[in-house]
Amino acid sequence: MIWFDKRELHFSADPQTRLDGTVLDRPLSVSLQVTRDCNLDCVYCSEIGEITALSLEEVKQMISNLRGVMRIILTGGEPLIRKDIVEIAEHVKESHFEIVSLATNGVLMTSEMARKLSELVDYVDITIDGPRKIHNRIRGDYDAVIDGIRTLHAAGLAFSIVTVIYRENVDSVLFTCQIADALGATKVKIMTPIVKGKGRNINADFLSSDQLLSVFERIKSEKERNGWMPRITLTDWSRVGEGHAILVHPNGDVVASPVPAEENCVLLLGNILKEDIGAIWRKYPYKENHLKKYIEESLYVC
Repeated sequence: MIWFDKRELHFSADPQTRLDGTVLDRPLSVSLQVTRDCNLDCVYCSEIGEITALSLEEVKQMISNLRGVMRIILTGGEPLIRKDIVEIAEHVKESHFEIVSLATNGVLMTSEMARKLSELVDYVDITIDGPRKIHNRIRGDYDAVIDGIRTLHAAGLAFSIVTVIYRENVDSVLFTCQIADALGATKVKIMTPIVKGKGRNINADFLSSDQLLSVFERIKSEKERNGWMPRITLTDWSRVGEGHAILVHPNGDVVASPVPAEENCVLLLGNILKEDIGAIWRKYPYKENHLKKYIEESLYVC
C-alpha cells in the first residue's frame, strides 16, 4: 500500500509493499508543464527549446488523460504566466486527483491568486537558492519571491521550499533551511542541477556524492541543534538513478527525465493527447527508480 502524507508532503509505502513495476498501473506523480514561458532566467535552467502552450481545452484533455495518477504537479516554465491557470487548476480539482501541487517561482503570486489556489491545490513548491545576493545572482527577484511565500502563508496554503545547490551556493544551504523554518515551510527539498540545458554550463561546479552526503550530515545536525520544523530531503541524482520523473511537455509529449544517454536528457514515451497515462506507464522503463524516489527511499531525509 502506498499513500501520500499530507502533513509532511511525501509518499509513504507499507514495509511489505513490493517496489517494482507490478505495484501500480499508473505513476505516483506526473509534472504537467502548462507553459515553457518564464519571467526569470535561472543559471541552471534545464529546459531546452521553446514549445508553444496549448489551448485551455487541450490542456483539459491532457489532464483528463492523466486521471488515475496519485499526484499531478502543475508547473512550467512559470505556470502563473498563463491567464487561465485558475481554470486549469479547477479542472484538475474536478478530475479528482488525490494530490494537486503547483510549482511556481512565486514572483507573480497575489493575495487573490493565493486565495483561489487555496481551494484548488494541496501545496505549492517555491525555490529559494540562498540569501538575497546569492539568490539574485542565480535566479533573481529574491524580495518578490519572499513576498509571494508570505502571501501563500497568509492564505493558509502549505508550501515547500526547493533549493538547487552547487558550488556557488552550497555554503548558504543552512541559511535556506533557517529561512524556510522561519517562513513556515512544511518541507525543504534540496537537490543539484540536472546536466541539461543551461545546467551543462555549470557541470564543473556540481557536487560529488561524497560532498552531498557531507552536506546532508551537516544539515541533519543543525536541524537537531536548532529545532527546525520542516522535513528536509536531499537528492543525489546518482543514488536516484535515471528517468525517475515523468514530465508532460506543453505540447503533450510525455518524457522520462533525466536520462543522460538520450538526446536532451529525456526519453520520449508518447503523447498524452493521443493515449492515456496507463498506456504510457506500461512503456515506461524506470518504474523502480520512480517509486523509490517518490517514497523517498533513495533520498537523504531528516
